[in-house]
Amino acid sequence: MNSFTICIALSVDSAYCLQNHEDLYQSTLKKLVSFLYANPQCRIAMHFSGVLLDWLYKQHPEYIQILRELTVRKQIELLGGGYYDPVFPLLFSQDRSGQIELLTSCLTHAVGKRPRGMTLYGSVWDPSLIPGLQTCGMEYVLLNASLIAPGKRLFCPLLVSEQGKRLKVLPVFSELLPEAEMTQPENAAAYLSWLHDTSCAATGSRHDDENKLVTLQFGLSRFMQLVENGWITALYNACSLQAFDGYEVRLPLEYLHKCEDIEPAYISAGLESDIAKWGMVPYEATENKSGFPVTIQDFLSIYPRNKALYNRVLYIATLIAQTHGDKVRRQAAREKLWEAQNGASLICNPDGVFASNLLRQNAYRSLTEAEKLLRECAGLKTTDFKESVLSYDYDGDGYNEYLCRMQQFTACISRRSGSVTEFDVMHNTGNYADNLKRIAQFDSVSDGYERGLFVDHLFTQEEYEEYKKKQPSGNGVFSAVLYKEAGFESSRHEVKLRASAEFSSLRLPVSLRKNYTANSNGFTLQYILKNEGPLPLKGVFVVESNFAQTDFSDAELNSYRVAVISQGQSCDLGVENVPGSLASCSYMQITDTAHDISFVYEPNENADAVCMPLVFHRPKQGSAAPQIAGTTFVASFCWNVELQAGMEMEKTVSFTVLVPKKRRGSKKKQ
Repeated sequence: MNSFTICIALSVDSAYCLQNHEDLYQSTLKKLVSFLYANPQCRIAMHFSGVLLDWLYKQHPEYIQILRELTVRKQIELLGGGYYDPVFPLLFSQDRSGQIELLTSCLTHAVGKRPRGMTLYGSVWDPSLIPGLQTCGMEYVLLNASLIAPGKRLFCPLLVSEQGKRLKVLPVFSELLPEAEMTQPENAAAYLSWLHDTSCAATGSRHDDENKLVTLQFGLSRFMQLVENGWITALYNACSLQAFDGYEVRLPLEYLHKCEDIEPAYISAGLESDIAKWGMVPYEATENKSGFPVTIQDFLSIYPRNKALYNRVLYIATLIAQTHGDKVRRQAAREKLWEAQNGASLICNPDGVFASNLLRQNAYRSLTEAEKLLRECAGLKTTDFKESVLSYDYDGDGYNEYLCRMQQFTACISRRSGSVTEFDVMHNTGNYADNLKRIAQFDSVSDGYERGLFVDHLFTQEEYEEYKKKQPSGNGVFSAVLYKEAGFESSRHEVKLRASAEFSSLRLPVSLRKNYTANSNGFTLQYILKNEGPLPLKGVFVVESNFAQTDFSDAELNSYRVAVISQGQSCDLGVENVPGSLASCSYMQITDTAHDISFVYEPNENADAVCMPLVFHRPKQGSAAPQIAGTTFVASFCWNVELQAGMEMEKTVSFTVLVPKKRRGSKKKQ
């Protein structure tokens, strides 16, 4: 007998897991399991993140017991995947299998049954996943139908293979989810018939000559809306009433074990269309007319901050693979790495909501903790750690970067703008160089360079005045230049860079030599600015550092405080919400009050100090107005420059990181 089968899946995705788990449990999860328990005709596949499932096991074991009972009576099927909802194609094979096995163990322990199917975060797919997924015991994967060639969207299971390994794919048709006008209970039967007719029309088949399968995957909030208005119950009842016509709702594994109609196919690398549309133009949904699928690497190349986090993830994964010694610490470091691999911090959701600074900083913090554990693997004391400065292509842009692994921090110096693009303090914090840049579409103005630490500018006096007012200024002199390597001495922790540019409307040729010397607590930077032209040069030389916000209790909060010595007097520079400046400064201390970490600047010659907080905006789900996506604190040293033809000037800045000292014993009584 011909049949029309519906498989319904429910995903409690990472966005929900970021909520307070108890609030999520009381507001939604209790209602969900109560509904399922009271309606045995409702059969559904469910996916929980490992973090949430473990929390439920510890805090609400009664919930796990009900899930176990629902599994025994074959009403639900729990889907596997990665414990932290990672983007699988970005992981090393050991991390892929480790995350899958961790969630599999969690599910087996909770409900007594090993999962045979799984989901992929964002349907981020690559054929190279097939052997590893099969090795982990997975028989099938749910994959968004937008990745499948139109000729293979046959409303039946697909069989994909790689290196002799095979895996079944259940296409998920997100475009067939019910529209708002179809979600009244009285419309459920009509929706069911529409699904059947649509599937037959799409394959050019008559209603009675071929079996059909439609897999629908709901998010938690949408599913609960349909539960509360009675539509889900009406849909299951409609299937029961039409059972004699072959209509039925099945669990995926149950269907696959009985299905003999499976179509071989090849599915190239890609990600679901609702996310892929954001991967062509930054922060703008764009239709893909190229004929080529958008891959995860295409997506990351569009968003520098997401790519920077992936670079750090890849580096720590490589470091773990190369580290030998204490197996316990090494495994603990790997688990911290897995935490940071959460897909929500690397790509956006289908509505175009991108990872916030909070998500990225949490990931960076986990990676920093992993690196600290790895440093301890060689010995029981962190003082056994050997500092190093390495030169290699850290971010895959085709140019070597310089990775400084020092006692108090890990930093990456880029040849693009010659700035520090990553600065991870080992005192349990994130990446202080994780900064966005302003985009006119959302921030009214656009920055012409990527913001990091020690970004260099050469301004005219007029441009400098605009700069102090938070306005974009200058034409990228040194801030958007690719520096050349003038020398590198790993043993002495020295990096020497050189850049050439043209200054002002006169297009005066200028050059800048920039030398980094790394030490355990910071850097010493030497600048040599030279007028290479035949005419006098007059301007303002600026060394700018941008510190990402690390306190997220308030979206617009500036948690940095500034103390300076100006003209021999110590004072605080009030820059909570507005720019501030002081002349003739010999010392500046910027303190991250959220973590009690300070950054001290000491120039060899007095300089003007300019500090300002900046707020960045990005698209907001369901609203035309953008939302606050991050903040940064800008601190700059500025020197007036007057150079005759062929002359040069030298400036030196000492940069030191001060972290809180460990307290031993109990606090003294007052």
